[in-house]
Amino acid sequence: MKKYLIWVVTVVIAVGLGVGAAAVVSGLIPAAAARGGILGNSSITGQRISIDEASNLAKQYVSNYGNNLQVSEVMEFSDNFYVVVKESNTGRGAFELLIDPFTGAIYSEPGPNMMWNFKYSPMGGMMGGFQSGDNTLSLDQAVQRAKNYLDANLAGAKISLDGISFYGHYTFDYQINNKTTGMLSVNGVTGDVWLHTWHGSFIQEVEVK
Repeated sequence: MKKYLIWVVTVVIAVGLGVGAAAVVSGLIPAAAARGGILGNSSITGQRISIDEASNLAKQYVSNYGNNLQVSEVMEFSDNFYVVVKESNTGRGAFELLIDPFTGAIYSEPGPNMMWNFKYSPMGGMMGGFQSGDNTLSLDQAVQRAKNYLDANLAGAKISLDGISFYGHYTFDYQINNKTTGMLSVNGVTGDVWLHTWHGSFIQEVEVK
């Protein structure tokens, strides 16, 4: 996979992601996309796109790069759409994308997806230790790390038990008052927790087939 991808780093204003004065956003962007097209959709004219449109954009993006990647889930938040891409042959999480809700721009999710994904990100392992094998924490152990973090930092938040295993980390939703509120990731080796602060308020989600 990596030989078909190039790494694009974009500096974006903090307001867009809510992660400080500025944030560096990684992009698992195919070489063809770097020449234009995938980072924007000329049919989008400033109105917020629907979750169905976001799903179709994600599927179109993924379909260009072989048969072993598929869009599994799309979540709509106020600030972006979050997309899970899985491997078809293993069912394993491959990587995570974000879609701008107004322009349709597609880019790789920052944070764990950039820094901990040792298979699909050339920067994987830079934070939390280099990983050349697989997650050493089990899903249950990752759940416990996530629970401990939420108990200490977000009163009343409950972790969803059906996290997704990626190459280097697990990603989970969490709820407050039985409503999906946000997301976090757990490093698959160190157990470090990374709260996703860039999504905004949850709106809805769909499973993609």
